[in-house]
Amino acid sequence: MNVSHVALVMDQSGNLLVYKNKGRPTSQEKHAIAMNGDLKKELQKLKKQMSYKDDTQILLALSVASDEMMRTVHMFPEVIFMDVTSGTNKQKRDLFLMVVKDGNGETYVGNVTVIPSQQRWVFMKIYKTFFLYLYGEVTVSRFQLAVTDDDVSAHGPIDCLIKTMSCYTNCVHILCVFHGLIMVFHTKVYPLLPHRRGSKLLTKKGQLYGELH
Repeated sequence: MNVSHVALVMDQSGNLLVYKNKGRPTSQEKHAIAMNGDLKKELQKLKKQMSYKDDTQILLALSVASDEMMRTVHMFPEVIFMDVTSGTNKQKRDLFLMVVKDGNGETYVGNVTVIPSQQRWVFMKIYKTFFLYLYGEVTVSRFQLAVTDDDVSAHGPIDCLIKTMSCYTNCVHILCVFHGLIMVFHTKVYPLLPHRRGSKLLTKKGQLYGELH
């Protein structure tokens, strides 16, 4: 299976570097995947390499899409759902997911990115660099609707790119139903409703709301 990836790396000077690879792994990568030879020897070698030196580069983010994932994004780019899960891996690293939906309502994972944090600049890198490299400008330009939660760090960059980057101008951003409707109902509407079963009396807030409207 071919797997394309983009890696965000910080060098010893604090500079951010982007490493890209599409299609089949190189012979060096195949060796790392296959782990041929003595496993114990390979693990000892890895342990030695983990003793950081001055010129060590630190992996910050890794964005992965298999051929199948890329195919589904190319086929169904109109609606994308984006969210982050926390604590789902052994390193407790945040995991960014981008999901697409076909005409029958079936959903497919289109992108998986291991991220260092949920800060705004991380999401900007994903949308502006990772997506464009993995899926191409044409497919990104076909994004019609981007659905996120209410975290401004996640949806702020997409809102910015919609206004400033030509390939994102056809896209519209909205909040998911839970954050856009349910949470708003519980915070702004529910406190105004009667809280006692069978009671026709509104709370003081509810009475005040009725008098003002």
